[in-house]
Amino acid sequence: MRFLPWAMVLVAGTLAGTTTCAAFVVRRRMLALVGAAGTLATILLAVAVAVIWKQSGRADTVIASVFITLGALAGGYALASALLPALTRPRSSHPVLGPVEDGAAIGVILLADAANDDYAARDVTRDLEAYERAEVPLPPYIARPFVYGSERARYRTAGGNPARRAVREIAASLGARLAEEGLAGPVEVAFCQGGPSAAEAVARLAARSGGHIVVARLSVARTHPFDVAAAEVHALDPAGSRVVVEYTDPVWASHAIAVRAAQSAMEAFGDSEIADGVVLVSRGNPWQFDRLFPDAMEQTTFLAQRIRAELIEAGLPAERVRQAWLEWEEPDVPEAVRHLAALGAKHVALLAIDLLFPELATKVDLPMAVERAMAESIVRVAVAQPLADDPAIIGALRRSVVEAARRMQSGRGASSR
Repeated sequence: MRFLPWAMVLVAGTLAGTTTCAAFVVRRRMLALVGAAGTLATILLAVAVAVIWKQSGRADTVIASVFITLGALAGGYALASALLPALTRPRSSHPVLGPVEDGAAIGVILLADAANDDYAARDVTRDLEAYERAEVPLPPYIARPFVYGSERARYRTAGGNPARRAVREIAASLGARLAEEGLAGPVEVAFCQGGPSAAEAVARLAARSGGHIVVARLSVARTHPFDVAAAEVHALDPAGSRVVVEYTDPVWASHAIAVRAAQSAMEAFGDSEIADGVVLVSRGNPWQFDRLFPDAMEQTTFLAQRIRAELIEAGLPAERVRQAWLEWEEPDVPEAVRHLAALGAKHVALLAIDLLFPELATKVDLPMAVERAMAESIVRVAVAQPLADDPAIIGALRRSVVEAARRMQSGRGASSR
């Protein structure tokens, strides 16, 4: 059957293109399986082309088979790229509130925007779809597998994401502080992306807490992921189930955090040197995000200005404090460091404003920015460590939880967003 080798070329070429796309997307432990599939496809292609040559004996026929192979490869890759969002879209959970008995206890949930410990394609898909909804221009579908590959490489470089472990440590410290005041038991942890979600934590905690829950935002600013998490809680209809949910404000207004952050920047070089220049680093967002969610930018800027004021009060000249962004916005970190070097700074500290705990950005992106900055400027650059479970963070969270609990106990609490 002369058509069979041509069919093998089409099928094997499409499979090879699909496995090429999958190699950028799957977790590293799946690469061996993807490689085996790619090897099988390559063998089938070689056999099919050899059979075509044997049957026809003509060079033009073999050349045609090669072009068909290339087309099948491109088609398989493009098809897999187009199907990526549907295949990797996160599954939605639908928790249900159970019966709630009256009680005086108050449950506390610490809500953080912390990515999973290990790379997962669904997290990248979630972020890309959020950009699309905000009308942020994105690369075409055939280029997006490289975005997945880049994120997987970040996880590998960092040896995993430490964010969730850090959040749990903060929750444990907060629970200990609240227990001293007899306010709450262990603090539950929830995340804006992945599980356990805020809605799942509320549903689980509602019965044990007598329907009174405080959700503490572990964030500098009120960002879109926190609004999405609150909307998922609201969809549970807590009011109809006699569950009162009170949200704390982010920590952008905390004077203690601003003071401690400024101290951390000045001490970034340890006992050897004191920083004579500071770059206040923000994560950065597309302007479309800033337009849709202005609170996040305003609150982050407010905290940056308070830290700047503390640094100036500590003796750092105003011109030696610059602001920079890791992505999307300008200036970037190397440019800000070059500016400080031009002003005579020799020891520049990088202080991440809106990164409260260790995560991929602090383990990978900031060190890479330091390498670029030191390569382009004759200065020493050090990164101030995130505050994480520093007493300033725990104290700010404790105060906000206590205030929310008082509002709830006085009858002013509401299932609010």
